[in-house]
Amino acid sequence: MKKYITLALAATVSSLVMIACGSGDKKPEQVAQTDSVEAIKVERVRVELDTIDISEKFTATLEAKVKNNISAQTGGRLQQLLVKVGDRVGQGQVVARLEATQLATAQIQLNDAKLAVSRMSELYKIGGVSKAQLEQAESALAIAQQQVNNLATNTSLRSPISGIVTAKNYDNGDMTSPSLPVVVIEQISPVKATIHVSEAYYTQLQKGLSASLSVEALGEGTFDGTIANVYPTIDSKTHTVQVEVEFANKDMLLRPGMYGSLKLDLGRRAALLVPDKAVQRIVGAGKRFVYVVHDGKAVYREVEIGEKFGDKQEILAGLEAGEEVVSSGAAKLSNGQAVK
Repeated sequence: MKKYITLALAATVSSLVMIACGSGDKKPEQVAQTDSVEAIKVERVRVELDTIDISEKFTATLEAKVKNNISAQTGGRLQQLLVKVGDRVGQGQVVARLEATQLATAQIQLNDAKLAVSRMSELYKIGGVSKAQLEQAESALAIAQQQVNNLATNTSLRSPISGIVTAKNYDNGDMTSPSLPVVVIEQISPVKATIHVSEAYYTQLQKGLSASLSVEALGEGTFDGTIANVYPTIDSKTHTVQVEVEFANKDMLLRPGMYGSLKLDLGRRAALLVPDKAVQRIVGAGKRFVYVVHDGKAVYREVEIGEKFGDKQEILAGLEAGEEVVSSGAAKLSNGQAVK
């Protein structure tokens, strides 16, 4: 047994001696090359402070700028409907006429009132009536004239705007009611869209600010518009402000009820930008980081990101302008890795 132990120890010592002799044969520079970590080839880019356009996108449903429900104040039988749905009408155009029975009666009363005033004036000149009686007759004339004017307005119904007839609720001979309009006329040049913008942009919302609209139903073209009205209050529940955007719609292609995507331009601001592929994500943690190139090494740096602009990512915190980050090959790196 002792013999076997002695042989084993001798073999071990012999192996150690051979290893030591082998190492001693290597040159110093060869040993250094073996122990060093090989630098990984990467692409790097300088962090830039740039000026970017601020814009927000919204979904919007178009509506007429003005919508008028044309009805008679007292109702009556519809004698003649002069327009149909889809017709274009001008401001002041007669669109319907109601029976004029009441108007005819009022006209007779007006003529009587005029005659009474004429007679009272003659009698007053010769002292036949008092001044109070003459003034009473003149008041009756004024009331009769007003009655005729009102009935005339409610007998010949006119459009207060230029637009398109979008609905009718009666046919000739129907009895109309003030609660249901005879026709509906909408002004669609321009049209408008109402959107709700975050209160964070409230100070940037001004009348005249430009916007664009794309409507899938009309193809790939866009329509230019501007902010026409900014509501003075902010919704406390949604923290948004209501904004009306108008589109000239001179070609009448846009119609109320159409659904589109609205882009609102909110000015310009400075932003720190890096290529999107330079920003890495820690799986499961949601954190973002980059590798900053410093003294030939890739240094791990956590960053806070903002918005994305094409292939560029905004950095809110963690980097400074002028620093260099790895833009390609970051997946192969670890903190402190030598790079070239």
